[in-house]
Amino acid sequence: MISQADVGKLLSIRATEASVLSLFIQVPMDPHAQRGLPARAEELVALAARGRPDDPAAVRVAEGDRRAVRTMLQARARDWAGHTVAIFACDQAGLAEAISLPCRLQERAVLAARPHVRPLLLALQRCPPHYVVVVDRRHAWVLNVAGDRIETVARPEGDSVRSRSFGGWYGLDSHRINERVIQLARHHYRDTAAILDHAMRDTGPQPLVVGGHEEGIPQLIGEFPAAVRDRFAGSFTADTHRMTPARARELARPVIERWVSAREQHLVAQLLESPDRLRAVGLRACLAAVNEQAVRLLLIPAGGVIPGFGCQRCGKLSSTGAECPDGGAASWPVPDLIEEMTTRTMADGGEAAAVQNPPGAVAAQLRFPLALAEQA
Repeated sequence: MISQADVGKLLSIRATEASVLSLFIQVPMDPHAQRGLPARAEELVALAARGRPDDPAAVRVAEGDRRAVRTMLQARARDWAGHTVAIFACDQAGLAEAISLPCRLQERAVLAARPHVRPLLLALQRCPPHYVVVVDRRHAWVLNVAGDRIETVARPEGDSVRSRSFGGWYGLDSHRINERVIQLARHHYRDTAAILDHAMRDTGPQPLVVGGHEEGIPQLIGEFPAAVRDRFAGSFTADTHRMTPARARELARPVIERWVSAREQHLVAQLLESPDRLRAVGLRACLAAVNEQAVRLLLIPAGGVIPGFGCQRCGKLSSTGAECPDGGAASWPVPDLIEEMTTRTMADGGEAAAVQNPPGAVAAQLRFPLALAEQA
């Protein structure tokens, strides 16, 4: 399962030329169809190696890297069935790694001086690790879900009392038992909320889904401290007696999908509400903002690549290679400007997010205004 630590590790790898192969390929469920994976991988690699006429460094793929890809696909295809897998290979950098992704992503192969991580960031955004808590009056399951992995964090259980159907003299015992049931349930929800608060402190901004009986969900939410409430993504109702971790993950999936979609819409609205002087729309304006380290929030498309150039001396990104003050001779082709803009924004402390149809194909909310000449 992919994590931010995996992305950071890959970003630290850099070759002296465009020799790092990044392959994203869909592994079919059918074992017979999996036999065609090496051939499909060769097709994708051939498309990446073709490159552009002005990019001679992208026309060679080391035979050792091709062999590494074939070996991994033949040995592990069954483990990856039904998933998109990311394979990174570069004999020069000692790199041969594969990561199964939680989301189905577009197939592609990219050759560059470092691993192509933009699809990994998209997978983390669209299928984030999350918590699921399933609760009733007496029981709770606190689960941490990351792709196919489901970890049981805790299973708190409330105290029990005699049956509520016991009436006693004139129903007096029944009243006391009912009050005791309510009191114990309240303690149970409070304890579960405390366990969640403790578990979620060190895991980053993971969303939370609550499931269970209709009457119990609002009672648990009412006990959430502010930090947990801020990460509440939504809820589902279900029969807790027939619940399994796999079923809880399945019921939580559409809740997380709605949460991701709502968050993307919120980011677009947030950018559009920014003053004009703190907004960049379109590739040229966003490249200027990234070059000036001015981007607070970068909105990018989910798919596609835009080839461009980066200066080997000053690092400036451009679409033509001629804009750099150090001269076009210092420009080095990069296979995807969106990838470079994304990683640089994150390295500068900004945020990058993929959205459906971002304004101008790519847009940015700025920390400070750019000079008019830079935005032109």
